[in-house]
Amino acid sequence: MAITSAVLRLRRLQQEAPEWSLLRARNAGLIIAVVQAYFPPERRVRPAADVVAELDQDLELLRGTGAEFDSTATAYVASWVHDGYLVRRPGQTRGTETLAPSAAALNAAAMVNGIDAPQRTASASRLGSIAANLIALQRDSDPVSASRLALLEAERKAVEQRIEEVERGEFAVLDAESAKERVAETLGLAQEVPVDFARVRSTIEELSRDLRAKILDDTAEGGATLGNVFRGVDLLADSEAGRSVNGFYDVILDAEQSTRLQEAITAILSRDFAAELTPQMRTDLSTLLTRLEDEAATVRQTMILLSRSLRHFVLSRQYEEHRRLRQLIQRCQSLAVQVSAQHRPEKSMNLELTRIGMQVRSIAALKLHNPGEGRVPTEFDRHDTDEVDFAELAAQAHESDIDFEELRSNIVASLSQSAGPVTAGQVLAEFPATQGLASIVGLMVLGAEHGAVCTDTSERVALDRRTVVLPTITFSPDTFEDHR
Repeated sequence: MAITSAVLRLRRLQQEAPEWSLLRARNAGLIIAVVQAYFPPERRVRPAADVVAELDQDLELLRGTGAEFDSTATAYVASWVHDGYLVRRPGQTRGTETLAPSAAALNAAAMVNGIDAPQRTASASRLGSIAANLIALQRDSDPVSASRLALLEAERKAVEQRIEEVERGEFAVLDAESAKERVAETLGLAQEVPVDFARVRSTIEELSRDLRAKILDDTAEGGATLGNVFRGVDLLADSEAGRSVNGFYDVILDAEQSTRLQEAITAILSRDFAAELTPQMRTDLSTLLTRLEDEAATVRQTMILLSRSLRHFVLSRQYEEHRRLRQLIQRCQSLAVQVSAQHRPEKSMNLELTRIGMQVRSIAALKLHNPGEGRVPTEFDRHDTDEVDFAELAAQAHESDIDFEELRSNIVASLSQSAGPVTAGQVLAEFPATQGLASIVGLMVLGAEHGAVCTDTSERVALDRRTVVLPTITFSPDTFEDHR
């Protein structure tokens, strides 16, 4: 059998696949340990500053054991981002960044897990899953109704027979070893989901960049892409990766199905064999549904944000500026190629360029700041404190703050003297504004919170030598019942 094509394909993967380069890297053990320990399933995305700080501490401990790590945590993280093992993204707050393992790093970590803890026996649950999937595939892909009905009838007879056995009490409970085997098989399948999601997220981000590049191209394909975005077509959601994300998201967030899954997990953890599971397995099983929901929501949110950004890029006409800039750069490159035939790049030209923007200066021109230059040479005068006059302080506070308690008392007094509701103007007529305009503002605040404000009508209130026009603010007799 000729293996030429296979060898060429694998040699290309050896050069391009990050998984391959990670496994043969000099610090592969450190990279895998960071991916597994720093980014557990329940915390795949972490602030970059926290990762660097934690790695700094661990590197010190490792050097204490005699291990040689000659670089800093910041340099290691930067190189891992460059090599595609970690993904750096902007954080939620301005000026922050987050780190997450790439799909390649998660895939390589899974390979190492398989080497470290291999499946030593042929799992019956795995064979059962394979058989169940094949039978379901046979049934669901059958285009002939007669044979499909025959398969369904056989399944129904099998279910009815099992029901009869349970009713007679003739059923066997799964032994502890088989049950633990099924739990391990389920968790093993669940561990592959984050790798899939990381790969899908990278695919969506790459597709978003490709769509932007197509929009900038003044070609028929670029015009078609631009037209689709203008018409509101969500190209990311319509892609294969987008459909898979939306499909998984709809299934995992289905109320009926998610409730059923959570009930099944709770029931499994209450069985006797669950006590024999490792603490990590029990934790992974109890948080399985939550982790799947978080993974799906994160990838879907990324797709939605990228779709909105792409649509804004088109509708705001930003693509026209980028396209124009790209055309100018291409024109300059074309002219440079033509000029290079007559003028060498190192040849001096009698051309004076006007510099714009930031000036570039030598670092030697910078001077250190001397904090002593800002000191005041004279001595400060000392002033002894006098006794505090609390009455004067109360008067100052009364002048600076709105006295809502006084205003409430005035409203209650006006209501007690009137047979019905009163307005803000009537309150001010009986109790003048002791704080001037602040008292009127306070009555408006109390009216908005506890009264009725009618903007269609107004009333005039005299204030010193001025007249203030207010909307009609009415206080009912039951206002401020607790102040009476």
